[in-house]
Amino acid sequence: MATISKTDFPYTGPYSVDGNGKQKGNTALALKRAMARLGKIPWEPEVWDNLFNKKLEAALDEWDPGKNGYAEGRYDKIRSAVIPKSLAHAGEQALDGTCINQVQTEYASMQGQKVPDLGPVEKGGASLLDFALSHATTGIPLYPATDSVWTPGTMVIAPEKIEIIRASSSSPGDACYAFGIVSEIEYWFGHLVSAPSVGKILAKGAGIGKVGQFSGYTPHCHIGVNVENLWGNGKELKHGNNYSVSGIPTIRKQFQDH
Repeated sequence: MATISKTDFPYTGPYSVDGNGKQKGNTALALKRAMARLGKIPWEPEVWDNLFNKKLEAALDEWDPGKNGYAEGRYDKIRSAVIPKSLAHAGEQALDGTCINQVQTEYASMQGQKVPDLGPVEKGGASLLDFALSHATTGIPLYPATDSVWTPGTMVIAPEKIEIIRASSSSPGDACYAFGIVSEIEYWFGHLVSAPSVGKILAKGAGIGKVGQFSGYTPHCHIGVNVENLWGNGKELKHGNNYSVSGIPTIRKQFQDH
């Protein structure tokens, strides 16, 4: 079987667990998926995150002994890796279409796209870029947030193509974490009637869930925005602390100035 081309699967490393490369990004998700297809880790897409962690490192070490992390040597090898006969999908490339798409979007962001192309979170609304974030997300560091979509039963829509990466809950209502497939921003959507299942991919503008009507609670959707994949671990967007946006620049302005 032919090796996947560098154009289709570009190099986005190096990655490492020890600080000598990236620790977070789409490539870590793609490698976890590939290692699972090769039988080196369990098939658990509902719990995978985008961290290049020790579990992934161990799987890579078992599959390709004698190297560390993810650099050009393993990059060349994974592009030609084929699933063995003893496993499901035998004879297919370890890197399936999802893996390739994940890495292509990371590579595109590396080429200098400064401001992500984000749409509204409700039909006919303003782009999420034009919101200023008014408060932190209680109990979830580094996800400063805005509250929007104030009408119960209104569908919250995806501001970009997203993948639901983790289930969550909110007080009150259902919630979920999502990954921006193009921007690599991570989101937390809360106070929904029901959140989508983990692994579901939603196109830009597709419905995520409806705003709930809960006793004693003003209906709205809480939208947390995490930019660590773009700006580095521990970095976050500026935000208010008391639901005020006085003096807080919009998300768009912060990306333009970053």
